[in-house]
Amino acid sequence: MLNKMTSFQQQQMMRGPRWNRALSDPLFVLLLALQLLVVAGLVRAQTCPSVCSCSNQFSKVICTRRGLRDVPDGISTNTRYLNLQENLIQVIKVDSFKHLRHLEILQLSKNHIRKIELGAFNGLANLNTLELFDNRLTTIPNGAFEYLSKLKELWLRNNPIESIPSYAFNRVPSLRRLDLGELKRLSYISEGAFEGLSNLRYLNLGMCNLKEIPNLTPLVKLEELEMSGNQLSVIKPGSFKGLIHLQKLWMMHAQIQIIERNSFDDLQSLVELNLAHNNLTLLPHDLFTPLHHLERVHLHHNPWNCNCDILWLSWWLKEMVPANTTCCARCSSPTHYKGRYIGELDQNYFHCYAPVIVEPPADLNVTEGSAAELKCRASSLTSVSWITPNGSIMTHGAYKVRISVLNDGTLNFTNVTMQDTGTYTCMVSNSAGNTTASAMLNVSSTENSSFSYFTTVTVETIETPHNEGFTTAVQQKVGPTGSTTTWESVSLLSTTTTTARTPLSTRATETYTIPVTELVGDSLMNGLDEVMKTTKIIIGCFVAITLMAAVMLIIFYNDAETAPPAEPPCPYTHHRDHQCG
Repeated sequence: MLNKMTSFQQQQMMRGPRWNRALSDPLFVLLLALQLLVVAGLVRAQTCPSVCSCSNQFSKVICTRRGLRDVPDGISTNTRYLNLQENLIQVIKVDSFKHLRHLEILQLSKNHIRKIELGAFNGLANLNTLELFDNRLTTIPNGAFEYLSKLKELWLRNNPIESIPSYAFNRVPSLRRLDLGELKRLSYISEGAFEGLSNLRYLNLGMCNLKEIPNLTPLVKLEELEMSGNQLSVIKPGSFKGLIHLQKLWMMHAQIQIIERNSFDDLQSLVELNLAHNNLTLLPHDLFTPLHHLERVHLHHNPWNCNCDILWLSWWLKEMVPANTTCCARCSSPTHYKGRYIGELDQNYFHCYAPVIVEPPADLNVTEGSAAELKCRASSLTSVSWITPNGSIMTHGAYKVRISVLNDGTLNFTNVTMQDTGTYTCMVSNSAGNTTASAMLNVSSTENSSFSYFTTVTVETIETPHNEGFTTAVQQKVGPTGSTTTWESVSLLSTTTTTARTPLSTRATETYTIPVTELVGDSLMNGLDEVMKTTKIIIGCFVAITLMAAVMLIIFYNDAETAPPAEPPCPYTHHRDHQCG
């Protein structure tokens, strides 16, 4: 036993110097330190804060309803899901989550967060979802989103945010879903608020007290838009400009009273439209025609006025949802149609007439390279299209390189060419039929331009009764058309034609004439003669004054040459009686 003890002591004595020598070796110390760090990291990676519950090998950490005022320490570095909802956190401090490089979902909702410091989300390179709804943020903390390069979903609903400035989300271009609903104190959205969100697929702006739709043009890939619960009142053309991929649009309880013509023309991919629970009474003719993919439309709980202007909608519903015409809306007025489904209405219920063109197009002479407009205005509930000289039909939203149809029905040319010369026909339609009006666009070269002062107008009304059709035409010539050299009469250039689509009533067979323009007769010629006379008098007076001035100058010049030379002055003398010469 004594020998064994002695041997053990000898071994210990031999190890002492070796250990000391090892500690003096820098490489050994470095390796030991690294090993300790690894062990510490493993310990931290497998820890769970005492106030939280952890699962899935510490990858899921739940710390809800713990009365926390700060982000707790000791959260595992393996955490992928962190729930801190329903606590008392007020400030998210810088580097609060720096070590959570694997974190994908961070839930901070239903706290008292009023401030998020710059760099608060540093280190969260893999964060996919950030929930901040139901807090006390008054501004968009865009600076805090600096390095969230993989962020796909951002939830900011129900915060007292007052404004959304330009480029508020440009630091997170990867966003796919953005929830800004219930921002009840929101009073301003900048034109460039959504710049940079070219990948966004879903946007919620519901219940934000919006009075108009903000600029959504940057959202080129948007597929779903929630606008319910606002105060929109009027939907105008261009409200959804650029949203060619939008598939679902919800605008329930939005207090909408009017949807103007062409308002949905940009929504070429729309599949579902919800306009329920609004104040709509009528919709413009063929409002849904450009929506070739529309399958589901919700129009119930609106005070629909069932008259001629709603017939197109009845036909559209019968064609699009033939198996269920009771799906969508009921008449609210007049009394004898109240409660009837719009899809069950029949054209024989009404006495309808083709539309009236209030402002028809007029012949126009322009110089090549200039801009031009052919106006055609009718009721806001009608649809307007144009037939070009080559027979093609143009509608709002169907753009050519230089030609487009504006919201009010005007045909706009940005840069006319000689090839644009020809007759253009405006066609205004409603449920009863079409009314057309034609005008000539004459384009001259810049070297030889001509101007037209008068237009020949013909008003032609056509109606088709049950068994036979007849046409009554009244031709009214206003005056000749001026050219560069002489006045010459012009053939028929501008016409208005009204065609009844179907015999909707006995009154529809009556002949009527639509006034196109006020006749001016010889009064314009007399006025032009007076202008020419006045111009000649002014020119004559100017020539006479010029000649008189020239004669006076010649006389003055001749008198100056024939006058004798002046005598030299007398020299000064002291003798009073002395005289020169």
